[in-house]
Amino acid sequence: MKRKATLHLVALTGLIALSGVAAEARGKDPAAMFEALDADKNGSVTVAELEAHAAARFAAADANNDGFLTPEEMQAARAARMIESGSIRAAKMLELFDTDGNGALDAAELEAASKGRKDRRGARMMEHLDANADGKLDLAEVNARRNQSDMVARLDTDKDGALSADEFAKAHGKLRRGE
Repeated sequence: MKRKATLHLVALTGLIALSGVAAEARGKDPAAMFEALDADKNGSVTVAELEAHAAARFAAADANNDGFLTPEEMQAARAARMIESGSIRAAKMLELFDTDGNGALDAAELEAASKGRKDRRGARMMEHLDANADGKLDLAEVNARRNQSDMVARLDTDKDGALSADEFAKAHGKLRRGE
C-alpha cells in the first residue's frame, strides 16, 4: 500500500510540478489544475500536452533564455508563482521586499524574498536533478526523472492514452488521502 501511495505521489508531483500547471491552478482544486493542462479543451490531457506545459514552464523560469535553469532562476520563478497564486499577498510582498520602492519586485528582490527554506529546497532539487553537475538544469535534466508517458499509462484507467478529468481527479484524491 505504501509503494502505491509513493507511486501516486511521484506521478502527481510530476504532473503538477514539472508539467507546469498554471499558477492560478496550483490550489487544491483538481478541476482547475486539469483545465490548465488540457490545452485543446477536449476533456483529456495527453502526454503531448504535459510535455508542452513542462516546456512552457521551463521557458518561463529561464530568465536569461540560455536554455538552463540556475538555482537563482528556480527560486525567482517559485517566488513569482507564490505571488501569482495568492499564497502570499502581493501587497505584503511589496511591503517587505520592494527595497528600491518602485512598487514592483525585480529579479533580485524576488530572489531575496525566496531565501532561507526555499534556498535549501532549490539546492536539494539541483543536487538530485543536475546530472552533469554543472550547477544548472536543462529541460532534459528536469524531465529525466519523470517519464510523463509512464505516468499517463499508470493513471489512465480506461487505457485511451490520455487522462480524463475523472482520472485526474481520482489520482489527485488518492494523493490527498495518502493512498
